[in-house]
Amino acid sequence: MLAFAFLNPLLLWALPLCAVPIVIHLLNRRRFKVVKWGAMEYLLAALKRNRKRLRMEQWLVLLLRTLAVLLLVFLVSRPQLGGGGLIGGKTHHVVLLDDSASTTQRSGSTNLFDKEQDQVRALADKLGDTRGGDLFSLVRTSRPTQPDLWGQRVGPELGKRTGSMLKEMSVGDGTFDLGELLKLTRKRAADLKEASQTDYYLVTDLRASDWLTEDDKPRSVLVAELAAMKPGVEHLTTMAIGDREADNLAVVAMRRTDRLSMVGVPTALAVEVQNFGLDASAPTELAVEVDGSSRVVRPVPGLAPGQKVAIPITHTFHQAGSHRIEAQVPPSERYPLDDRRALALEVVERSRVLLVDGDPAEGQNDAGTLFLTVALDPGGDSISGIEPQVVQDSALADIDLQQFDMVWLGNVPCPSEAVVQKLEKFVAGGGGLVVFAGPQVDVARYNELLYKNGKGLLPLAFGEVAGDPDRPDHLFLSKREHPIAARFPEILELLLNRAVLVKRCLPMLEESGSTAAVIARLHDAEGAPIMASRAFGGGGGEVMALSITADKQWSNFPDTYANVVIVQEVHHFAAKVHDLAASNLSTRGFYRLSLDPGVFKADVLVKQLGGDGDEKTFTALPPEEQPAPAVPPPTQQQEPAPPALWTLDIPMTELRGFGAFEIELRGHGEVVEKLMLARNPPIEESRLVRLLPSVFQKVFPPEVQDRVTFQEEATGFGSGTGQGEVWRFLAAALLLGLVLESLLAWRFGRR
Repeated sequence: MLAFAFLNPLLLWALPLCAVPIVIHLLNRRRFKVVKWGAMEYLLAALKRNRKRLRMEQWLVLLLRTLAVLLLVFLVSRPQLGGGGLIGGKTHHVVLLDDSASTTQRSGSTNLFDKEQDQVRALADKLGDTRGGDLFSLVRTSRPTQPDLWGQRVGPELGKRTGSMLKEMSVGDGTFDLGELLKLTRKRAADLKEASQTDYYLVTDLRASDWLTEDDKPRSVLVAELAAMKPGVEHLTTMAIGDREADNLAVVAMRRTDRLSMVGVPTALAVEVQNFGLDASAPTELAVEVDGSSRVVRPVPGLAPGQKVAIPITHTFHQAGSHRIEAQVPPSERYPLDDRRALALEVVERSRVLLVDGDPAEGQNDAGTLFLTVALDPGGDSISGIEPQVVQDSALADIDLQQFDMVWLGNVPCPSEAVVQKLEKFVAGGGGLVVFAGPQVDVARYNELLYKNGKGLLPLAFGEVAGDPDRPDHLFLSKREHPIAARFPEILELLLNRAVLVKRCLPMLEESGSTAAVIARLHDAEGAPIMASRAFGGGGGEVMALSITADKQWSNFPDTYANVVIVQEVHHFAAKVHDLAASNLSTRGFYRLSLDPGVFKADVLVKQLGGDGDEKTFTALPPEEQPAPAVPPPTQQQEPAPPALWTLDIPMTELRGFGAFEIELRGHGEVVEKLMLARNPPIEESRLVRLLPSVFQKVFPPEVQDRVTFQEEATGFGSGTGQGEVWRFLAAALLLGLVLESLLAWRFGRR
């Protein structure tokens, strides 16, 4: 079927102007008055003999002038052909509708997604009128593998059908990858052999973050897909919806600055607020709620464009289990989605610590672990939240270290290779290790198995025993900014420099290029390292080494207040990180559960706390029936569940709303266990800055720039890519006609 229409039909009113040359011709004929003159008789006789030829010449020039006016009217009216026939094969029109979270931005009395729907509806109407017989598809960015329409025949009913479908759609709350979207859609479109060319229409708010990385580089997958487009066969037309207003102050992160949270111990938190706008933001306030009740307000200073600030918050929890913290800046009228953020936090009753005593011997009152036990858990009115457990070094090989947050070794003879590997695995997984020296330490074996030329657990290698009991020396705080000393640098400096006396030690040996942090030295800034730390593995594990004993054999350190302060600070610095990433997710994450079918039922209820209180039930499946997720859980840190356990992945795309969600596990009896997760808006969608066509021309390779056309909302899709238009032929015909008319008029006039 061949369709014919005009893109500017209102200009067809000028068609009567085609009669102007004819009217002028007729008027010119009436201008002459016949007067007989003898001398002209011979000339008239000659004209009568050539009358037929002259009339043909006049009619030919008149025809060319009339056609010139007709072609000019058609040229400005822009006629368009479609549906095959005269202009070749069918065209596949693929609309990519952006329904990401940023399209919830308000624009006047509506939001950007509603405006996008209006543009898609208008495009469908236009195609139905002008491109009958072509193919039409509609793909939302949140569902790239599930098109709403695919390969539908374009006809008069296309606009109505598309409009009805659009009414049922709601805006999403996630983000999308434009490169991957094009990749999947182009692959699907290639299977439609009926279409000889494909036009892609991206209806979007045109956020720069969809096209560029954070360092303003083109996204590699997107560049590759644009480069793969066949010139003249594939083209992308981008319709930008909304204005260029980009002001946005957002709560971008909530994190615990401590490594774990314990009952009765203040937990340090930080709420990050960022200005994504192009102008400075005004000072405002941040409100923080804990479990929906306890509320504090903190000031937020004015922020420069792009600036981020961390607002510190401290809260003491009095009950173990899951808690929710919610932070909010004053709601924005334009884009309120990221004004609020939630954190799901697990609070433990006690932090378990293993103390390994290498010299339990003579009296328990003199054991090094006794001083560590008192320093970790002083008792009385002081709540440390730490539960120490003492064992002898011979029992270390049989203990499961994963149940502990830290391991302290006091004067332990060199552990076996198996124990060293066990400790390495523990620290690599995020655990903390503290090594105290002592007379039983085999320096050579320690350096061989625990230092390993800088690749082992020890921050620095141990040297031989040094010091004079008759002339003890003081310590010097050499790294005041280290986390262990940062909270009380003046107090620690005073205690180490004046109160602590070292009689003997195993001074550590410094090497060039070492990444170890030396916190304290003997005597002064040039003295031998006595206390050093270094991270080990990629899981956040920290190792501390001290050249003195944990008891009073080599120093009076256990008898000073420095012992309590440093031991407590070491625990805060090095205790195993209780990872929050697995339960604090964005819209693309997965929450993974492993259920024991003998204890819990397969159905798991997930409900939103606060908000609309939406509920949804998920069902766990046996391992053999569990489908692999389309995208592996990006935040999953746990080891694979044993085969006997059932696994359940809760995709965040299946939930609606933001904030805290309660997970209810029902046992076969009356047992009900509750967990918590937080679902937060994607940070990428907070960057409301638009991509300007000039920026696209500047940063994208020249060879892909002709594959993309940018249009604004006020313009509408207009001619799209000009598919089916014949204006070029009309312009050529008009030019040719005018040249021919001029030549013929000149030629005929001379004769």
